[in-house]
Amino acid sequence: MDYTASYHFLKKAFRQDSAKLLHTANGCSIEQYTFHSPPPLTMKGLSIENHFPADFHLQDDHQISENCTFTYPVFTPEGQHSFSNALILLHGLNERNWTKYLPWAQKLAENLHRPVILFPISFHMNRSPSDWSNPRLMSAMLPGTRLRNHRNHSSTFVNLALSLRLSLQPLRFFTSGSQSARDLEILINAIQTGQHPLFEKGAHVDFFAYSIGAFLAQIMMLTYGESMLSDSRLFMFCGGAPFSSMNGVSKLIMDEEAFLRLRFFYLHQYEREIRSKGSFSNLVQSQPASGAFRAMLDASILSEWRKDRFHKMENRIKAIALKRDKVIPPAGIAELLNSKQLQVIDYASDYTHENPFPLTGNQDLVNYHFDMIFDSAIAFLK
Repeated sequence: MDYTASYHFLKKAFRQDSAKLLHTANGCSIEQYTFHSPPPLTMKGLSIENHFPADFHLQDDHQISENCTFTYPVFTPEGQHSFSNALILLHGLNERNWTKYLPWAQKLAENLHRPVILFPISFHMNRSPSDWSNPRLMSAMLPGTRLRNHRNHSSTFVNLALSLRLSLQPLRFFTSGSQSARDLEILINAIQTGQHPLFEKGAHVDFFAYSIGAFLAQIMMLTYGESMLSDSRLFMFCGGAPFSSMNGVSKLIMDEEAFLRLRFFYLHQYEREIRSKGSFSNLVQSQPASGAFRAMLDASILSEWRKDRFHKMENRIKAIALKRDKVIPPAGIAELLNSKQLQVIDYASDYTHENPFPLTGNQDLVNYHFDMIFDSAIAFLK
C-alpha cells in the first residue's frame, strides 16, 4: 500500500480514544497504552505574567488532567509478541492529532520489523483539553485576544491556544519540554528493563523525530547519549536546528506575537535569569536536561560541550532537510550537523514544513518522495 492509500485508510480507521486493537492492511496492529506522567514543573512564585481570558482553561498547568494521564498508540508488526528493538516517533509543535503521522509509523514498523511508539509531547495531541482545538470556541476568542495586535497576521483558531500560552508565559516552552524529557526517560527505562509489555529486557531504543520533536530528541541525546541512550540512533526529518535558527510563525504553529515573545525570552533574558540565584535559576537547574536545553537554544551557547558530545555520536545521528522549509531551514540544521550527517533535498510537490507530503497534485510523485525519505530513514535505523 502506497503513502496516499495508507493515509486515507488509517485516517478513517484510527481513533485516538479507542482501546480496541486495530489491524492495518500491511501486517501491523495499533494498540493504545496508558502512561502516567509526573506533574509538570510548578511556576508559582516566578515573576512571569500569567493572565488569561476568564473562559479559557489556562490558569494552572497542574489542573490539566489530560496532560498527566493519557494513552499513546503503538504500531506493532503482527506475528510476534516480544521485541528487542523499539522506535520512538516524536512529532511537531502544536499538533492535536496523529493523522499525519499514521502512514509514517506504518511504513517504519513494517520495514524495520519493530514497534513504533507515537509518543505525545507535553500538552500536545491528546495531552491537552479538547477546548484548545475547538474551532468555534477558538475562533470566537480571536477578536478579543490576538487580533487586537494588528501585527498578528498568522493568528488562527488552530494556533490560538499555543500562542496564548507561550506569549503570556514563555517559560512553558522549557517546563513542557522538561516534562516531555522526563516522560521519555521513564518510557525508555521501562522498555530497557523489560517492564513494557512489548519489549524484552535490554531492548534497544532509537528515534525518528520531526520538527520540534527533533529538538527534543537532540536534548535527549545530549543528556543521555553516553548512558541510557549510548547505542541509540536518531533520524531527524525537517528538524535539527538550534532554537535561534527556527521560525515558528505559522497559521498552524504560532502567531507573530508569541514567537517574538519566545525569541526575546530565550535568546536575551534566559541566560541572565539562569546566572541569578533566584527561584527561576533553581527551577531550571534542577532538571537533568537543562544543560542540553541551553546548548540547543543558540549555537554559541555551551558550544564546545555540545560539539564534543555530538561529535562522539556523529555516526548515530542523521537528518534530511527540505530545501524550501521556512520553519526549520537547512542552513540552521547545518549549524549543528556536518555534511555527512545532513542531506538537503527538494522536490516538485508544493510542500511546506507543516505539510511535507501534500495530498493534492501528482500523487505518484508524492508517493515517490515519501518512499525516498523513509527508505533513507529505514536504511539508517536498521
